[in-house]
Amino acid sequence: MYGLVGDTLLYSLSKWLIIMERRGNRPIPSSFNYAHDETFYFRHLTNKRSKPGVTNKRSKHGDKAFNLVQDIHEKRGSLRVLYSVVALVSYSGNKVVAKRSGTIIESDNVTSFVLTSANLVRRPTIGEFVENDLINDLQVTVYYSGGQAYKGELVAFDFHYNLAVISFHSQDPLTTAKIAELDDSLDVATCPPSFHLRPHSNSYKLCPGAEVVAVGRSSYETCEPMVATGAYWLDRCGYDCKELFKASCKILKWGEGGPLINHLGEVIGIVYHELGSTPFMPISIASKWWEYFKMHRIYGRPLIGMEAGNFYTADICVIERVNRLFPSVSNGVVVEKVTQGSSADLAGLCVDDVIIECAGKRVKSFLEFFGIIWENIGDSVNLVIVRQDKAEQIHLTMFVTEATLDKLYRWPYRI
Repeated sequence: MYGLVGDTLLYSLSKWLIIMERRGNRPIPSSFNYAHDETFYFRHLTNKRSKPGVTNKRSKHGDKAFNLVQDIHEKRGSLRVLYSVVALVSYSGNKVVAKRSGTIIESDNVTSFVLTSANLVRRPTIGEFVENDLINDLQVTVYYSGGQAYKGELVAFDFHYNLAVISFHSQDPLTTAKIAELDDSLDVATCPPSFHLRPHSNSYKLCPGAEVVAVGRSSYETCEPMVATGAYWLDRCGYDCKELFKASCKILKWGEGGPLINHLGEVIGIVYHELGSTPFMPISIASKWWEYFKMHRIYGRPLIGMEAGNFYTADICVIERVNRLFPSVSNGVVVEKVTQGSSADLAGLCVDDVIIECAGKRVKSFLEFFGIIWENIGDSVNLVIVRQDKAEQIHLTMFVTEATLDKLYRWPYRI
């Protein structure tokens, strides 16, 4: 009985906090001593628990009931990015092969560059995993808002990360999307109140339960927008690509390659199609991939042979044992799996190790760690870790290798 009453009170309190947060864009009263990160955990709770007799709603692309579940804040965010979202159609000769969406990430007076999924240009196959081959006699058409059609050109594609960039020419300059670098760090210790969008910064704090919106366009003549709302989940996708994050939005195949945005309309990821949920590549990784290609004209594919996540996602027993020995460690990167014979294995990393420093830089989150690794492809990096059965910090050296063609990520056929 007390558990039911407690859950009901917690549900009511969390909903009240969210309403107070949104009214007039005023912050939650400080007298309640809730950090902004904590309110997002409350929001995550309300996404998972329904009131008796009420079903939680998630819109999906093409859903006629869309206006019933999307609030004004999410609509405003969608409108801010829509003029940077295009529909894409690939052909083999005159035969349609794939229909996807994309985001204009760069544009000058005549040329625009669209970031999308490499499945747009991947030759269709039947099997458990798709093959890493280009469409024969590839042609791409780009459809802009209002249905204007442009001839696209493949600039870059990488089947490892399932990313591609298409360029096209237009008579007038087009709007580029605003990109927010993701900050996925959270402290397990009590932290002072903070805002998701940091003042004078283009970073966005991504917390479990944060509301997100997947945006795309249909390939019909009208090129109508498609929008699906959801929340950021901690669940893993089960793909080879462990850099993927996950959201609860439900999108159509046409929406794959389109942007995942926050409530401000800033792009935080590139979405992929999956039944029931939406994997997405964090824009921090997609941006590094594109910048690396522009600088070196090759694709960066760092490989260290381990799976990792943010420290706050570790088992509570692991967090307690680490915190007992190292009270100052409240964030970092926890090692979840190590491949035998890999760089991580040869360096001496073990499951449940917590990486707190990499290449001389303090590491607070997975994306921050991955960014440092990307900058050191082909070099060795010094690591500082803490281990739950050692009273002192451990110093290791790990070599950052690069994925060869026989070690590229496999992508399931259902995508």
